[in-house]
Amino acid sequence: MTLDIELQYLHGFNSAALQTDTKVIELRRRFAVRLINYDSFAPRDAIIEQIEAAMRAQGPVAFIGTSLGGYYAAMMGARHGCPSVMINPSTDPHWGLSHYLDQWLPNPKLPDLPPRRLTPEAVASYAGHALCPDPDDYAIPPKLIVDLADELLDNRATLRAHGGLGEPLAFEGGSHRFEHMAEALGPIQDYLSRR
Repeated sequence: MTLDIELQYLHGFNSAALQTDTKVIELRRRFAVRLINYDSFAPRDAIIEQIEAAMRAQGPVAFIGTSLGGYYAAMMGARHGCPSVMINPSTDPHWGLSHYLDQWLPNPKLPDLPPRRLTPEAVASYAGHALCPDPDDYAIPPKLIVDLADELLDNRATLRAHGGLGEPLAFEGGSHRFEHMAEALGPIQDYLSRR
């Protein structure tokens, strides 16, 4: 069964949405997927503008993203009143990105690009903008999916704080890259089909 909905796929910090990404390949087994690349080193408002400009679906949309992309998936779902799936999400980028402040970082998915520096202005743009854990703040509460062995984020804490949004799905093991997309396809389809 295919759904008449296009997933807007958002990558994480210092990453890229690529056709060759295992998660994207798995998602495309069941869904139409539009890859949205944005400058994850930019301030929050600039990223929102970039995502908005990249949306070009002809029909119903949903957002899906990993890490920082999970944050934006939930936020864009709330802005557009549509479903969203956040995978191993950074629920408070002001805290999470502060660990990379003023560091020069090569992009592991785009190694030919020069390293980039995360500025204090970009990190500061997230202050006071953590994801709300209250399902009443969303027209359609997002679906939370995590790998519990995430080496970068404490996903047990994420489940405690944001599991009340509805329908959380947690996998033992895995990593921040998220190792369980094949197993998550059915629950994602179930979530989207009820919207």
